[in-house]
Amino acid sequence: MSFKKSKIEPIIIIGMHRSGTTMITEFLDQLGLFVGAKLDPNHESLFFFDLNKWIFDVGIAKVDYPQNLELMNPNCKEEVIKVIDYHLSSSRRKKYLGPHKVNDIRDLDIPWGWKEPRNSFTLEFYKVLFPNAKIIHIYRNPIDSTNSYLKRDRKRRNEFELTWKKKLKRKFLIADKYHQNFRLNTLQDGYDLWKEYVSKAFSWEAEYGDRMLTLKYENFLDNPADRIKMLADFCGLKTTEAKIKELVKDVDSSRKYAFTNDEKSVDFYHRIQQEEWMTRLGYDDILGNS
Repeated sequence: MSFKKSKIEPIIIIGMHRSGTTMITEFLDQLGLFVGAKLDPNHESLFFFDLNKWIFDVGIAKVDYPQNLELMNPNCKEEVIKVIDYHLSSSRRKKYLGPHKVNDIRDLDIPWGWKEPRNSFTLEFYKVLFPNAKIIHIYRNPIDSTNSYLKRDRKRRNEFELTWKKKLKRKFLIADKYHQNFRLNTLQDGYDLWKEYVSKAFSWEAEYGDRMLTLKYENFLDNPADRIKMLADFCGLKTTEAKIKELVKDVDSSRKYAFTNDEKSVDFYHRIQQEEWMTRLGYDDILGNS
């Protein structure tokens, strides 16, 4: 298959949910990286959010059960890539482009990209259409990531309201979700999912080489100005030290290992701290020798 080439290859931001990707994407947006005209509250392009959701639906996968996507057969993969290719120039493209008047998203001549956690898995399809894309992978310790995810998901479950639209869907047996995820109920659930996302994200390093930048969230909190400068350079964004300093002045470094203030989270940490991914990513000695 051959496809239209991009004038400027995109920046694709990947990483497990609740790992700091939203904050960093917002910073890059303010520094000049176009990440879409219509964004959701997590600074995710609705255009690519819809594409990723559709890809997951085709692969009978969910954000909390992404592994099903790995089972998609080659013929189906080819069709998925063709559909993505079509929508990059379809009328739907305007959801991403906004005021930019080009006939295809790939015609953009400014730094552009998008952030969405499912990118860790759907990169399998995007790499065909954007063979020279750059990847930013942001990861965070699994306990803080999971606690944040659980807090958000429990809130969604508690906010469920049986509206007339939901009642109508039930009447005609149209599937409707009570809440976003069914898998995440405990720290162990979240940790297991974290390992899936992290291992998948790191698996791209060999293929992308120096076109992939991997950032540890806790290192960002230690020195946000230097890390943002590094990210801006990687994305080809022009900026100044003064602008970056102003941008990151309210970054809260106390969020670095928030879980250490919670007894149950610390107990769970002791259970997993010597496991493979914990030691590999330097999370095996967060509490010193305790």
